[in-house]
Amino acid sequence: MLLARLARVTDQLRSSVADLDPETLSGSDAARVLDAFAEIERLASAGTLLAARRVESSNVWRRTGHRSAAAHVAEVTGTGLGPAISTLETARHLGSLPATDEAVRQGRLSGSQVKEIAGAAILQPEAERALVDAAGQQPLNVLKLRCRRVRAAGQDQKSTYDAIRRSRYFRNWVEDNGAVRVDARFTPDEGARLVAAVAAETERLASAARAAGVDEPRKALAADALVALAGSGATGDAATPGASGRDGPAATVHVRVDHAALLRGHVAPGELCEIPGVGPVPVEVARRLAVDSVLNVLVTDGVDVTAVAHTGRTIPIALRRALVERDPECVVPGCTVRDGLEIDHTVPFAEGGPASLDNLARLCHWHHYLKTHHGHLLERSGGGHGSDRTWRWIAPDDPPAVPRHILRSG
Repeated sequence: MLLARLARVTDQLRSSVADLDPETLSGSDAARVLDAFAEIERLASAGTLLAARRVESSNVWRRTGHRSAAAHVAEVTGTGLGPAISTLETARHLGSLPATDEAVRQGRLSGSQVKEIAGAAILQPEAERALVDAAGQQPLNVLKLRCRRVRAAGQDQKSTYDAIRRSRYFRNWVEDNGAVRVDARFTPDEGARLVAAVAAETERLASAARAAGVDEPRKALAADALVALAGSGATGDAATPGASGRDGPAATVHVRVDHAALLRGHVAPGELCEIPGVGPVPVEVARRLAVDSVLNVLVTDGVDVTAVAHTGRTIPIALRRALVERDPECVVPGCTVRDGLEIDHTVPFAEGGPASLDNLARLCHWHHYLKTHHGHLLERSGGGHGSDRTWRWIAPDDPPAVPRHILRSG
């Protein structure tokens, strides 16, 4: 009965896709069609997880001549062995996670969301419901960060950190056409420092390119930045102002740690020690890095990020650091831009808006441009802080075309 019903649904879906001519759809109809197919994809992903779990437990993969259940799943789904192993691991976890299992069966979670939630909730079951609820309200990158926090709370952070360090590597190879490719693995603090150094050098190169009238993709400039840093000596020296002989922004890595945890030496439930946008690190790492000239440690009891304010238009250092901790990326829902963020007064300074956390937010250049010049509004809803806050982005009826200079800047 189930197989016959699935066959009918598959035939209908295949026919619908064959007949789909997207150019005949209005914009609003295309958006609704996209919503429908996204729900179908979530439901299909759920069915794949549930069926894959039974394929493994029934040993049917042996009778079909496969080396493992993962090999069977990989062949049927057209994925690699690694993703198939991950699918089976997630499928096994579902049996112990009722809230996640229910959301999966209802088509409320994507495959990526299920994987993140299951991997974290299996370590901290009491966090499962909150993670499932967050998946329906927050973008995937924020959900991933929450799940990393949950996993860190359920594991020995020092052991996890040490395991990452033991498995660090740098690899390179040459493609057939002569292009050199690289792949690397770092601890969170070392990786964040490298990324910050590359970002700072990229910004310097981007400024020079704009001044010369050269239009280069940012990812290409980032590759140039990595080569430039390698040529200037150690990355740490290049990240320090003046050490490389260049004028430009210095690389800074931010670590957010609760004061009590910093004194105690480890986090307690409800406390954080993490690199924003990267994830949790052991408190001893924050202590060790606190003497680093390119690292800012934001101690939340030292700078109360719920109350910092300033009467002038300029933003003092303490308030800027609090903003970086609270808004590691553009606050507009769905936007995940982290580079080149600009500070915006929600209520304009000219209209009496204060320089306080409640009235400040970090926006990407595009959304800042829309808010300043095209009547878009940004409103804070709810009373949450950090990744738990919610924002409303209100667009006018007729959104403007995207200016070319903003398209180029990404």
